[in-house]
Amino acid sequence: MKLFTGLAITGAMALLAATTALADVEIRITHPMSSGAGKEAFDTIVAAFEAANPGVTVKQIVFDDDIYSDTGLITQLQSNEVPDIYFQWAGYPVQRDVEAGYAYDLSAAMSDGWKDTFIESAFSPGSGTAFDGKIYMVPISLDVTNTIWYNKTIFAENGLVPPATWDDFLALVKVLAAAGETPIVTGNNELWPLGNWASHIAARTVPSAEYDAAFRQQKTFAEAGFLKPLELMQGLAEAGAFNKDMQGLGADPAMAAFFQEAAAMHPIGSWLVGSEGDLAVEGFDYGQFDTPVIDPAMNGSKSVIGTMTGFVQHAKAAHPAEATAFLKFLTSQDEAVRWAQSGAISPVEGVAEKANLSPQMKGMADMLAGADAMVSPPDTTYPVPVAEAYYQAAAYAASGEKSAADALTWLDETVGAMPKP
Repeated sequence: MKLFTGLAITGAMALLAATTALADVEIRITHPMSSGAGKEAFDTIVAAFEAANPGVTVKQIVFDDDIYSDTGLITQLQSNEVPDIYFQWAGYPVQRDVEAGYAYDLSAAMSDGWKDTFIESAFSPGSGTAFDGKIYMVPISLDVTNTIWYNKTIFAENGLVPPATWDDFLALVKVLAAAGETPIVTGNNELWPLGNWASHIAARTVPSAEYDAAFRQQKTFAEAGFLKPLELMQGLAEAGAFNKDMQGLGADPAMAAFFQEAAAMHPIGSWLVGSEGDLAVEGFDYGQFDTPVIDPAMNGSKSVIGTMTGFVQHAKAAHPAEATAFLKFLTSQDEAVRWAQSGAISPVEGVAEKANLSPQMKGMADMLAGADAMVSPPDTTYPVPVAEAYYQAAAYAASGEKSAADALTWLDETVGAMPKP
């Protein structure tokens, strides 16, 4: 059986025992892959696993991404019939799951050489996949959580090229607005789409120690220097950068609007590539660029904002051995290549060289290679209420609902009323 290649199981009787152990069981996996190339690739991997392991079936419990992150996952984790495996974001969510007793320690399973099949940083202290030296998440994707996707045709029609600096970027926005284009479309009714980008802008303008202190409630955001990034968001609003329905529009409709050529740019993560086939008009031509350099003297002036996503095995999984076996299969070389070719940047060693990546994915891989730092989204690293308060303040400034100064005051008053850790 392909699943057990490399395991210490020899002889016909041992193989029969292994087959019997994996027979007549159903493992439950919950995730937010409801459409696109990622769903197709995952379905294919599931079918291949089932074919390699007769008697084992996989039941997928799928939610829309917004519902999953809001209520879908926690409902599953607290149900009487928990999933054997669930999709999660690295960092604070995994740590929270560990503390709540949901996440299973995979360290022993990883010790047979499985861990060595991943890139070195996959389980590093800052990865968010491991805590206190124990591994709790199997990463499947290195997600760039914000890059600026742009319509190459609209740029060419207006004589524009990707900007190198923030000043260039602001000038580009003004050209597009004057030409009657919507420069940037974003759907921010869940706050995180614009919030991730606004956090990256903050990380480019606020010293890292001050940035960290603010989100940990050790300093006010005003003391840490967050007026500057909020002023940059206000400047975009004053230049006419955003769609007027930004605050009420969802993330998926905004992505669809970009693919339907209703806007020149769309700041969102690497997962956009997986929706191209479903949403893009025929002949759609697009590329991406990182947030332009704001202050070249800042450490991390060419940083990338991103995180790892993957799967966690539930500590109370009904079928733990089969769940672990599926995770090993999912991250085997062949299946990891299949997954990468659906629009993911894989943390499995050697996959990037073997996979036939699209120009868009190759561009992000190059961007990651040239980055001088990696910034994690605040809602995966810090307490979510604090992160979301900053996201809301950024939305106020970007929509023109509040000035940068008033948004900052609101932010500090809101976070100040929260319990400190």
